[in-house]
Amino acid sequence: MRGGRVVGETWEDDLASYCLLAGVLPADIAAARGAQASSVFLEMEALLAEAGMTFAHVVRTWLYIDRVCEWYGEFNAARTAFFESRGVFDTFLPASTGIGSANLDGAAITAGAVAVKPKDGRVKAEIVESPLQAPAMAYRSSFSRAAEIQWPDQRLLLVSGTASIAPDSHDVAFVGDISKQIDCTMTAVHAILKSRGCGWGDVSRAVVYLKEPDFAYAWRSWLAAYGLREDFAIETVCDVCRDEWLFEIELDARVIRG
Repeated sequence: MRGGRVVGETWEDDLASYCLLAGVLPADIAAARGAQASSVFLEMEALLAEAGMTFAHVVRTWLYIDRVCEWYGEFNAARTAFFESRGVFDTFLPASTGIGSANLDGAAITAGAVAVKPKDGRVKAEIVESPLQAPAMAYRSSFSRAAEIQWPDQRLLLVSGTASIAPDSHDVAFVGDISKQIDCTMTAVHAILKSRGCGWGDVSRAVVYLKEPDFAYAWRSWLAAYGLREDFAIETVCDVCRDEWLFEIELDARVIRG
């Protein structure tokens, strides 16, 4: 609980303990934006401690950043500084989505996370790189392209928020062309899925972020061309972290071990 509301849940099974955080706010929503970014990580850390965990157990984060294009660099600097101070780069760099979204509290940022604390070696988390995109750390953005949690009977692949990036660089590909950005992004995501023995049919959750409502037509046209259902992903309208990006997607894929 924080501020009289639920911001997290914990549960466990025979293999691991789990924590899901959502709607985590900075301690002072009137502070400068950079200070709020630092604070929201401290708040998540404190909540994880209540669950007997540290940031080393976090496998995925969500960062909903108001007016993201105005201060994404400042946010990134705050996140990187926190990760460096906690040794996150030496433990497990989580998958993540950082997207433009305001909130009813008026904070500069709200956050969520999933953490997994194995009880023994039967549960593992592994960073998964993208075959078609450079590591995000190559341009000082502190997240992994994807993460996979492995149980004895199944695997869950968590693909970070992914946009249209030129191969082996951090440049925006196909500036101004929504259809080509969608195709480039989905090609990169499919390559991540294939690298872990997955396909579109294994996707269990997906969220699409469109810069403009009218871009839904191009997205649905892409789905139709690849024989995928129109409700393949939840659609929402948000700013992506660069002005030139028109589309982003995050998704999970689950594979049951035979």
